[in-house]
Amino acid sequence: MNNRKLSLLFVVITLGVWGISKCTSREISQNFETDLISIDTAKVTMIKIAPKGASETEMVLQRNETFQWLATKGTVTAIAKKSAVDSILNNLQLIKTKRVAAKEKEKWVDYGVDEVNGTRVKIYAGSQLLEDFMVGRFSFNQETSQELSFVRISGGEEVYAINGLLSKHLVQGFDTYRNKDLLKVVKADITSLSLTKEDGMVQSFIKLNNQWTNDSTVINKLAITNYLSGIQNVMGSKFDDDIDPTTYRIPKYRNLVIKGNNMPQPITITCYRDEAKTPPYILQSSQNRKSYFSSEESDLFQKLFVALEGL
Repeated sequence: MNNRKLSLLFVVITLGVWGISKCTSREISQNFETDLISIDTAKVTMIKIAPKGASETEMVLQRNETFQWLATKGTVTAIAKKSAVDSILNNLQLIKTKRVAAKEKEKWVDYGVDEVNGTRVKIYAGSQLLEDFMVGRFSFNQETSQELSFVRISGGEEVYAINGLLSKHLVQGFDTYRNKDLLKVVKADITSLSLTKEDGMVQSFIKLNNQWTNDSTVINKLAITNYLSGIQNVMGSKFDDDIDPTTYRIPKYRNLVIKGNNMPQPITITCYRDEAKTPPYILQSSQNRKSYFSSEESDLFQKLFVALEGL
């Protein structure tokens, strides 16, 4: 066979291989959905998240008529943090598949997308159900730094691998969406502190001419500066949702009133000591009236009250 015939044969084979690959890739692209979930987040009014196949209490994020998001779990409803809601919407607005991880129902448990282990997510626009899917486990490959989550559309059998840690975002819990602020204040604005103890004794801390006094006794400048720096941004870590403010009758154990410039109203931090609870200290702030936070003696109670008493 001469060179001309060999060249012609090579061209024919090359074109044949190219044609087969194009047909195959076209067939795969037709059968494989790259955009698994795509939603217009501006239309979303409600997201229901049922962890572990609803064996745990379902959490609901719902937008009200004033476009404010509320987070509800059981009997507790709170104004949801905008940043937390935006984060979950950003993770849900477009979910692209990387590959099909499994096609058989028997594999669901391996990827955590079965009815028992999966987290079921339903997204609504008004009464219209936009999406309904199960989110399973996530994996992280340290060598490639690849993050994957596994998703199954409700009613379907295929399990899809997607980029990112969507699974991790969805299991952060109800408190992620709640306001944990106990106290936010600019230390330079504070001009007086009033601390009342359980026996009614009051300590008054006054700032005058850039000098602080405790009941007329001058306070060490470094000590008061350190205290004020420590209370500028205080967040609770654990909510106590068992308290009904209309029936709670435990007397106040400590009360801290903060006054200063640029404060339309004084800020009040109230502490209760409830021996029936562990930990026993319960704190509430006028800046976040609907939330009660529990505290160990060495935690918020120490930072706000004990540290001030020792000045």
